[in-house]
Amino acid sequence: MNSIQRAMIIKDIKEVIGSKQMLLPMIIVPLIMMLILPLALVIGARYGVSGINGMDYMVKTLGSKFNELDNSQLLFEIGLNYMFPVFFLLIPIMASSIIGASSFVGEKEHKTMESLFYTPISIRELFVAKVIGSAVPALVVTLLSAIVFGIVMNIGGLLYFGRLVFPNIKWLILIFWVSPAVTVMAIFFMVFVSAKANTFQEAQQMSAFIVVPVILLLLGQMGGLFILNNLTLGILGAVFLVIDYILMRKTASGFVPEKLI
Repeated sequence: MNSIQRAMIIKDIKEVIGSKQMLLPMIIVPLIMMLILPLALVIGARYGVSGINGMDYMVKTLGSKFNELDNSQLLFEIGLNYMFPVFFLLIPIMASSIIGASSFVGEKEHKTMESLFYTPISIRELFVAKVIGSAVPALVVTLLSAIVFGIVMNIGGLLYFGRLVFPNIKWLILIFWVSPAVTVMAIFFMVFVSAKANTFQEAQQMSAFIVVPVILLLLGQMGGLFILNNLTLGILGAVFLVIDYILMRKTASGFVPEKLI
């Protein structure tokens, strides 16, 4: 990586930090998903309620797997290992799509993309710098969300099981295997979208399609079609990596001035 690439990456990260339009959703959404809802679960489980829509149905579907747990422990277990892993995947998708939209479509909208193509680096080096500049903040947001979630869940673990419960193997796979693959997938998707969208808002609307697989995961678990266990997550991460490779080939070949200016 050369000095120009590093300068571009730093510039993109500073733009993320300095933009309320990007920062607010990347603060509010993780706070709701990884702090407020987990707190609702920790508090509500003591009274036999989850506080989360749709979770009661998951308790009925998965409850037979945990006959040894009382109702409070069952609610907490299902929330920790079945409901929130799917919610967690929304964080890297949300963060990377917002940052990616700004990094690529934002340059196009502000008429600054053309000047980037005149910098003394290759198109490939520019593409790599823009992807890294989008991925780093998204991964930081994802990791911080996991830390906040872990603190809340460990408090609940001490209350209901008398031990720390986070991170377990499932969450380690999710954080360090699936989430990076999802982050890169969302960024590549935004590069693909940038050739078609003309404004940041338009790109955000188009990026909503990338959330569909996560919604299907949640519905599949609620319907009892499959269980999001360690093996499933491992396979899911591998599938996302294959998609990343396909998108990388497609987006890298399409990252040309004629389509992006």
